[in-house]
Amino acid sequence: MRHDLLPPTGLKNWASATVCGLLLGFVGGAAEAAPAVEAGIWINHTGKGAVEIRPCGDSGASANRLCGFIVWLKEPNNRRGEPLTDGYNPEPSKRKRPICGLPVLGSLQRVSGGWDNGWVYDPEQGAAFDAAIELASRDRLILTGYKGVKLFSKSFTWRRAPADLPRCDQPREVRATSGEARAVVAKKATQANSLPQLKAPRPVPAVRPQVVQ
Repeated sequence: MRHDLLPPTGLKNWASATVCGLLLGFVGGAAEAAPAVEAGIWINHTGKGAVEIRPCGDSGASANRLCGFIVWLKEPNNRRGEPLTDGYNPEPSKRKRPICGLPVLGSLQRVSGGWDNGWVYDPEQGAAFDAAIELASRDRLILTGYKGVKLFSKSFTWRRAPADLPRCDQPREVRATSGEARAVVAKKATQANSLPQLKAPRPVPAVRPQVVQ
């Protein structure tokens, strides 16, 4: 009979449990996937700026894509002492965006050997290109910019930034607090140096008491 071809109930339950276990294990493994080795802070090929590469979001599809934001500038201000802005952006409404914190990489998707199908924005030109990144070594990253196809692409090598690289995107209150603390210390040191030096008093000879006979 047809029912003779079905597996015993115990075997069927075991198979179902095994499949569920594998599926749960796969889902759990995906949720706890290791961070991308490309993540971190990289100094670009010009040495003038550094970009932090990190997931574009905390959940969903954006968590599986990489984005990049400027977090350090060798010269963060213009000649007038004002913070640099995205002045070459083709959209006038975006030309006052500060360069520090500016998104310059986005939508990079994992592919064999690296990440691709993303974009890179060059604030010095106000232009965006298709982008791919891959590791050349632990401390070297290759960024490739192209338009549609990679036949006429151009690649640049970025190097991993040192751990103590100061960030320009710190909250303003943190920078102010640090600056005020340094100013207070410097002021106190100056005041201490300007105080007149105290001289030790001259020793006074001891007077022996007279003994009355």
